[in-house]
Amino acid sequence: MQRSVAIWVMTLGLAVLPLCAGSFQGKAESLRADDANKPAPPVQNQPLKLPEWWKKGDPLPIEKSNCVRCHLTAGRELTIPVRDFARSIHDFAKLTCNKCHGGDTKNDATAHEAEHGFIGTKLSAHMARCTECHTRETLGFKKGKHYWDLSKSINKKYPVCIDCHGNHDVGKPPADFSLTNVCTDCHKEFAKDLPQAAAIVAENDLLWKTLRDVQASNKQAANPIPEQFQRERDRVRSLTSRLIHRAGPITPQETQEVNDRARKLRADLEVWLKKQK
Repeated sequence: MQRSVAIWVMTLGLAVLPLCAGSFQGKAESLRADDANKPAPPVQNQPLKLPEWWKKGDPLPIEKSNCVRCHLTAGRELTIPVRDFARSIHDFAKLTCNKCHGGDTKNDATAHEAEHGFIGTKLSAHMARCTECHTRETLGFKKGKHYWDLSKSINKKYPVCIDCHGNHDVGKPPADFSLTNVCTDCHKEFAKDLPQAAAIVAENDLLWKTLRDVQASNKQAANPIPEQFQRERDRVRSLTSRLIHRAGPITPQETQEVNDRARKLRADLEVWLKKQK
């Protein structure tokens, strides 16, 4: 009797095993499906991988888009723009790569597809992107002698936005940048032929040297230019661009106004720098 019961229990167990296995398999598949359907962690919360040559303490762009994350390890010629972009004017405005280059910021596989508006490095398309935001500056520039309609054809004899302002490093030019050098590429007798413009450009170059020193000494701050100087810096920029963009006659009075403000701002920044030492 006991043996019969044991055989019956064993038989029942063997019969149930496939059902259990099927049940467990079904649960496993369900769990895998649930995991697949779960949204991926936000890109900003994923750990960053930096190239070996990245300097410790160098800032990263504020917006950690998939463009930034991929280009950090894509190679020097593709990674350097990420470093240059950090703490630029556009970085502080919380823009990221796709605002100028287009592309898919949600899926790496389709990041460079035309269907997502990717324009790569096409010059005319990039200048169009500049004008979308900088409408007032564009209107002034179009009235000047430097303007060329790139939508019709490319003419490298005419300067474009990035020639003077840079591209990724707008608002934080490298140490070897000089606006005077940009102007003298075409205007060989710049100081002689256009003395007022040359004086403004030279004063701006001096101001930028001081601004770079401030940025270098204030790396840990959220914004390396102290708040008390930001409004006046923007005012000097605005006055300068209004005069230079139109590429027309500049009076001595206009030159003095903008240069006096630039000198005063530079002096105040240098006092600030001395206090930091």
